[in-house]
Amino acid sequence: MQKIIITGANGFLGSHLTDFCIRNDYKIYALDLPGCLFKNLTQYVNENWQFNEDQKLKAFNENIQIPTTNKNLTILECDVKNRILLEKIIQEVNPKYIFHFGAQPLVIPSWEDPINTIETNVIGTINIFEPIKKNKLKTKVIVACTSAEYGTTVEKINRPLKETDALMAIHPYGISKIATELISRQYYLNFGIEIVNIRFFNQTGPRKVGDACADFVSKVAQIDLGLTEPVIEVGNLEPFRDFTGIKDTLQGIWLAAIKGKNGDTYNICSGRKTQIREILNIALSFSSKKIEIKENVPHKLRKTDENVILGDNSKIKKELGFEITQSIKDILKDMFDYWIDYYNKEKE
Repeated sequence: MQKIIITGANGFLGSHLTDFCIRNDYKIYALDLPGCLFKNLTQYVNENWQFNEDQKLKAFNENIQIPTTNKNLTILECDVKNRILLEKIIQEVNPKYIFHFGAQPLVIPSWEDPINTIETNVIGTINIFEPIKKNKLKTKVIVACTSAEYGTTVEKINRPLKETDALMAIHPYGISKIATELISRQYYLNFGIEIVNIRFFNQTGPRKVGDACADFVSKVAQIDLGLTEPVIEVGNLEPFRDFTGIKDTLQGIWLAAIKGKNGDTYNICSGRKTQIREILNIALSFSSKKIEIKENVPHKLRKTDENVILGDNSKIKKELGFEITQSIKDILKDMFDYWIDYYNKEKE
């Protein structure tokens, strides 16, 4: 059975990728931060969110393994900044693939603590590649990057963003991911390590939190179940964004792994422009209740808000056979059903 390491496995993308790989009969080593709440992997840990030291198992000579109900899944607490432990895991597992999705992924915290962002995203990536180089492993690394790398380029061109467009990030998070991407390419060019970089645009679906889709749909679900007042406060509804559903995202990730050109970068995006107002209107259509909308609420407004962020997915479509299969409405309905189930379980 082929082995896969997934860093950031408890995150939105990482947890769905863990599900996908288990369904496809891979042996998964799922890595995430020590002490984190396993909110996205509960189906494998008897619905527990947190484990004390007495509940953890010994692995790689440390008390870092979380007990799971699936024989093909090993969950390990390992910060990507922990160079020594990460080397032990990579060397012993010797995986066919590493999906490096572990990161400090937020813009505001990157301003508040840029050192942690750089250490996690840049040094953490070096810590992935050094054991592969040192031990001459035949491991392919798929690296999560971001459309935030394009930065001010969004404002300068009036078309969807291509992989060849300038990277002009405007915050420490975006800059750290540019460095991540370039470091990955450097290990390919200098040491022959197989790598593929993926620039994710807006990815969404069940388990997602913190984006407009999740905010609107989860709130509508709460209202529909009578858990909160029928009022939704929103910010600016005028911008357009490029949303891809998790089912298509997984398709793109896997195509990049098995068919992606080594040393190359691919956008994963839908290539369709969807206004935030349309997202809200679709979410509202799932409830029969009359819901009041309060627009441009100050605490919901961003300091900067680009009018349009749209990706060009022609490269991944042409080279790897990627295609969009989910409509916006289908994506949001999946999310609505997820949140209805989530809040119903909370009431039990």
